[in-house]
Amino acid sequence: MTVFDALAKARGEGRRVALVTVLEVTGDVASHPGAKLVVDEQRGVVAGTLGCSEFDAVGAGLGEQALAAGRAVRRTERLEGHDEPRHLELFAEVHEPEPCVLVLGATPVARAVCEVARLAERRVVLVAVGGHVGVPAGVEVKADDPGRYLLAAPPGEGDAVLVSDHDAGWVDEALRVALASEAAFVGMLGSRRHAPGAVRRLRDAGVPEAHLARLRAPVGLDIGGRSPGEIAISIIAEVIAAERGRRGGPLGLDWSLDAG
Repeated sequence: MTVFDALAKARGEGRRVALVTVLEVTGDVASHPGAKLVVDEQRGVVAGTLGCSEFDAVGAGLGEQALAAGRAVRRTERLEGHDEPRHLELFAEVHEPEPCVLVLGATPVARAVCEVARLAERRVVLVAVGGHVGVPAGVEVKADDPGRYLLAAPPGEGDAVLVSDHDAGWVDEALRVALASEAAFVGMLGSRRHAPGAVRRLRDAGVPEAHLARLRAPVGLDIGGRSPGEIAISIIAEVIAAERGRRGGPLGLDWSLDAG
């Protein structure tokens, strides 16, 4: 696997990695500028080489340092054991996972949301107690309590969290955690009749008003959707509109003669 294939695979699977590149070499060094390796946050070196096991170990350490700091790191490494000076100048940059549509619950609408999100070329994770098999290919399924899962794997700043079952026992905890996270979008399915009750419970539990203001409920654009597929289209359309800073209205112009 090439380093670029490894980067794409890791990002598509939701894993943070560091790309370590040799910028310059001095002396008799078994490497060259442009040599690269990929360091996975959990798995260590997964692709590439800087020339030998000694240099790969140095690169792995720098990659781990960059991942821990969450930023790029540049370092000149002096290599001992030879009469003449030997130096290796390295640069490690962090590659974050692709933004994710995180669907909580396995209702019919949730499964339709997974399908539409995949058609929109999004990374999708479905979290449901007991898991679920009726989802499209490419959807990552986690068999877990949604609230517990969010605590263990907090959403990132580019992620969208969608709560699909307003009646489930885990809803309040999942919303509380999601609204306190860095997620760019937090929405809950349901009618205008259900949303006020959920907000009231969260407010009574002490959730800050600034967090409550982030909740999109009922989630979805107003297209009159009724079937799971139609509702899913409206939801993913709102996610995309929010990402792009759009309101989600029609694109068409008024072509009537008296439009001016």
